[in-house]
Amino acid sequence: MRRLSGAVLVVLGLVTATVAYNGWRATPARAATLFSFDFNAGGRGVRFYDIDAKNGDQEGEVPEASAALASGPVGHALAAVAWPGPLAGNVGSVILVLRPDAPSQVGMLNDPIRAEATTGQNPPTVTYNSVPGTVMTATAKGDLVESDAVVNNTSSDPGTFGPTHVHSKTENTGSTGKADAMSLVQNINVAGGVLQIKSVASNASATTDGTKADGTAATTVNGMTVNGVPATVDEKGLHIGDQSQPLNQQVNDAAQQALTQAGISVIVSAPTKTVQGGAAQVQAGSLIISWATGAGNPTFVMTIGGALASVAAAPAGDEATSGDTGGTPVPSVSNDSTGSSLGDTAVAGVAPGGLGVASGQAGSGSPVTKDITTSAASTPASFVGHPTRAGWVVLGLLAAVLLGIGLRRLTDDLLVDKPVAACPLQQEDG
Repeated sequence: MRRLSGAVLVVLGLVTATVAYNGWRATPARAATLFSFDFNAGGRGVRFYDIDAKNGDQEGEVPEASAALASGPVGHALAAVAWPGPLAGNVGSVILVLRPDAPSQVGMLNDPIRAEATTGQNPPTVTYNSVPGTVMTATAKGDLVESDAVVNNTSSDPGTFGPTHVHSKTENTGSTGKADAMSLVQNINVAGGVLQIKSVASNASATTDGTKADGTAATTVNGMTVNGVPATVDEKGLHIGDQSQPLNQQVNDAAQQALTQAGISVIVSAPTKTVQGGAAQVQAGSLIISWATGAGNPTFVMTIGGALASVAAAPAGDEATSGDTGGTPVPSVSNDSTGSSLGDTAVAGVAPGGLGVASGQAGSGSPVTKDITTSAASTPASFVGHPTRAGWVVLGLLAAVLLGIGLRRLTDDLLVDKPVAACPLQQEDG
């Protein structure tokens, strides 16, 4: 009976070991949960600069959506349709910081036309639609921060703009981090119709698993005309006429004269991309229109479109050796007081990183890429990144125990000294 039970245990051990081995091989490795991270996304519709020596410079933005999520988790979402910038938009809070003895009522000076959410608040989603023709939504959860703003129509001194939609999203899935931003501006009319554009669309997306990151960004300009004549824009500026069907010289000259008389210049900032280990930052360029209205009069500069996505993270396996999230600068769009994060500092006509192409097709123009990817430190050998495989290891240990007990019983049964049976004949003689 003892020999039988030992054989059964050996068979069970072999079967268990086979199942554990096959399960280990079949289970794909899974990325470790992110230990530290910082994700940012921002989309902008139209930003206006009014350079006026007489009355002072003015600046405004319609609309903006930003989303930021960092370790903690700490998240912040902002959606605004007419955002004067973080300093002017939060002027009441700034006064309270500078003058703690100021009455609490100064907080009411903060721009109220926005939807803003931070992690920990209940409910996590804020919606603002009190202004006709606008909708703003902001959501901040522990693993998801998202903002969205829509404006039906906008009118300003430089021109008019149709439906505008911006959206930003940052998300921590556990094993990966994502940041996405988009901007869509339609029906653009500048200088009384001299320059018209059907749409400007920008998209930026970045992902990371803590050790490797990547991203893409592009801006598309569609349906551009000058005095009704088709036009395109590239790194050298604006070009009159369809390249496949050149216009006659008379029409071309008339369109160029209209631009010159209006004092309009158009360029597109190049997309950029920076990658370093588990961090990446991508930026879709903006269409930049400058309109000089004459000596002594204001000069209007508009940056249309633009999207930014950045991710930086370290996997859980690196928590004992690294507190850095990648080394790539990760600017927060919502907290940027300089107005430089989406490539719109090119007021003088030269965009950061050079110029790119964006005329009628997505991704036109090559990104200005700075790939400084380094060999990421490999995650120390552990089961942190393979929770399912750890189960197969336990099953393998059980197989070893069964084999050990079974073999012990078999060997004990074979090697034990058994008493010699007495001879029946000797018993009869006695």
